[in-house]
Amino acid sequence: MIIDLRSDTVTKPTKGMLEAMMLARVGDDVYKEDPTVVALEERLASMFGKPKALFFPTGTMANQTAIKLHTQPGDQVICDSNAHIYHYEGGGASFNSGVSCKLVNGERGMFTAEQVEAAINPPDFYHSPRTALVEIENTANRGGGSCWDFEALKKIKKVCDAHDLGYHLDGARIWNALVAKPYTAKDYGSVFDTISVCLSKGLGCPVGSVLIG
Repeated sequence: MIIDLRSDTVTKPTKGMLEAMMLARVGDDVYKEDPTVVALEERLASMFGKPKALFFPTGTMANQTAIKLHTQPGDQVICDSNAHIYHYEGGGASFNSGVSCKLVNGERGMFTAEQVEAAINPPDFYHSPRTALVEIENTANRGGGSCWDFEALKKIKKVCDAHDLGYHLDGARIWNALVAKPYTAKDYGSVFDTISVCLSKGLGCPVGSVLIG
């Protein structure tokens, strides 16, 4: 037997999952008539204590949509220098939203509220892009699966509120954080404006992510 540890994306549907796929009720998702997709969106929105959720084929698409929602062309996003949105999303932040990323050198993908404060551009200095969004990744993939301290996330939230910044969580691997730390999905939902979660990272689903907010 070979155990493939290249990535937590190297998963296959279980027999029960395949059977559920074959028996799933389906409909036109464009008209919100697919009961299975609607049930998934409603369940995740409720799980994180948010009013709405939207299913996407990929986590990259969910993250890029969140960036678009929080920004205007010319704005800037604060993220870690190892962030997935910077390294692994095809330059989507600049291509899709016309924004730049200001990189913060954190510790294994995790930075501090003080670093965020220092990275915010002066709003009255028109030569600099407007800082609009802070994005964090939990758990941090390029940080070796590092898991953020929840109090650190709350401190960054205070900085975001003080400067009227959006706060997005790339929670592709939030399921790992929920196991590692004594906090619930609703706890994370209370801190972030938007959250993306991936269903194919370790959960065994063949495809899919959800943007919650």
